[in-house]
Amino acid sequence: MKHLILFLVLFSIISCGSPAKKQQNIIDTDTPDSKKLKTEKPLIPKGAISGKFNGDNGAFYSYVKNVDLNKGVTTIAFENDTFPEIFIPKSYGASLDTLKLKGISQDILFATVKLKDTNFNKYFLYRLKNNQWKPVVNGFAIHKSHRPDTLRPIRIDPQDSTKVIRYYSVFDLDSSSESSYMWKLLQETIPIENN
Repeated sequence: MKHLILFLVLFSIISCGSPAKKQQNIIDTDTPDSKKLKTEKPLIPKGAISGKFNGDNGAFYSYVKNVDLNKGVTTIAFENDTFPEIFIPKSYGASLDTLKLKGISQDILFATVKLKDTNFNKYFLYRLKNNQWKPVVNGFAIHKSHRPDTLRPIRIDPQDSTKVIRYYSVFDLDSSSESSYMWKLLQETIPIENN
């Protein structure tokens, strides 16, 4: 009797563990035709931003491809390696954004760059022209005391949308301060030509 009960228990465990052939057909619904319909989305790198950097020729993404901490160079690359990479010297990482200016049919690439001196961030604007990335303005830096996390370092001039207002920090001697110097926040308006 013990052997019969043991046999029945083992038989029920084994028969429950493997599904019937009909169940396998129901579970396995991948046919050659259904596999063709499945499309994989391309992987977009973390931190990538998309923009119409080439005018009306469609959007593509830009991303920080590499940060060489030994040489201090940040590399910015583009979707499908369509355009040349941008190498930013004396930099230790970056975050990217776009800027749209009136009268210019393309987006401008805006890079916020980390420097060796972590008291500053540096900012760069690039524009795609003749399949090359050209700086729109010289890079400019803002000291952390000027709260660059809440300050918009560059913005469109409300009086003239073909110009930008940029902020930057300068070293200023100040005998009234404890350290005898301070960082002063200045601003300037720069025209952006559409050529």
